[in-house]
Amino acid sequence: MTHISQRCTRNIIWANIFGLVLLAMLMQLALSEDWPDCKFQCQANDVTVSRLWLGDDLGNDIAPGEIGEKRSCNLWAQFKNNANSPRYAAILLADLYLNGTLSQSFYDQGLCALDIIDPKSIISRPLYHLMWTGGEDVMLNRLVLSWETAKGASCTQDNRKCSNRNTKCYGGKEIGYFVETPLSVGFTFDFQGNAPEMASFFAHIAGGLGPYVIDWDFGDGFHSKETNPVHIYKVPGNYTVRLQAGDQSKKIASVSKELRVLPCPCSIMGQDHTCPGKTETYKAALACNSSRIYRWKLDGIDANGTESTGGESIDINWQDFGSGQHDLQVLIFDQESLKELSKCDMAITVIPEVEAVISMIALPY
Repeated sequence: MTHISQRCTRNIIWANIFGLVLLAMLMQLALSEDWPDCKFQCQANDVTVSRLWLGDDLGNDIAPGEIGEKRSCNLWAQFKNNANSPRYAAILLADLYLNGTLSQSFYDQGLCALDIIDPKSIISRPLYHLMWTGGEDVMLNRLVLSWETAKGASCTQDNRKCSNRNTKCYGGKEIGYFVETPLSVGFTFDFQGNAPEMASFFAHIAGGLGPYVIDWDFGDGFHSKETNPVHIYKVPGNYTVRLQAGDQSKKIASVSKELRVLPCPCSIMGQDHTCPGKTETYKAALACNSSRIYRWKLDGIDANGTESTGGESIDINWQDFGSGQHDLQVLIFDQESLKELSKCDMAITVIPEVEAVISMIALPY
């Protein structure tokens, strides 16, 4: 038992020695590098970056806006000192990415975050001014915050050596941090196929604190909570469409666009040449899907005896009309609002019937 105990003790001693040697090798490797390539071994976390966001000059959140809108703002950071003593000359190293593209690197000299941060305190300050486009992702990659513990050190009078800062740091080169961005909204739309009254809408929402609450106002009294709705306009005209989005922090952003719904194309099907003694059927064809009322006119006169009702087809006995060219017109109305949806015309030629003539011809004998 004594031999076993001694063997265990020796193994523990050798393990500790190996660990110290390995740590010394790592430290030596780090010490051999030049600032800022210190191969940071951030384990202290005395000072942490507790928040990153886009704000105004006073640190207030940027107001919600539209996607694609250019905004002048500042990149703000909040730092927290967890230690019981001050920390000095806090320098931030990072690469700034906008929508996945490198915009700025702060690795040459680093950003002076703080000359001093008091023990057990939280402090915020702006790091960088930028022009931000609504909807862009903002990210800090390879973020490292390093500091010194020596009293009197500052960003302008500090010892920027890897030996001083290798382990006195927070973050790491493999870590990325998303920056909080304002709630931004936008939308696009298009009309489906040959149906000019049927519009598809597509919401684009970014930033803020999701999930989002959506409200579409189509401008005709109808709303939708869907992200990408399809809406049918019953009457052609100009409409103001508004998309409003709210996030979990109760912030709201909205955007409006003008939309024009064109009249539905229509056509009249039937014979455009006929004879006075025939009865022809004519039918109106309309691309729109709404319920409809048809009003037929022939040569400017009501052809079915009423202005408020009518079917999609009409029978005309051309015996009641003279020969020549006639104008057949149909006006199509929405059944609920009675507003005109479309109208179309057809020119019809009534050909006179040929009269048979019998003439006697005297033949010579």
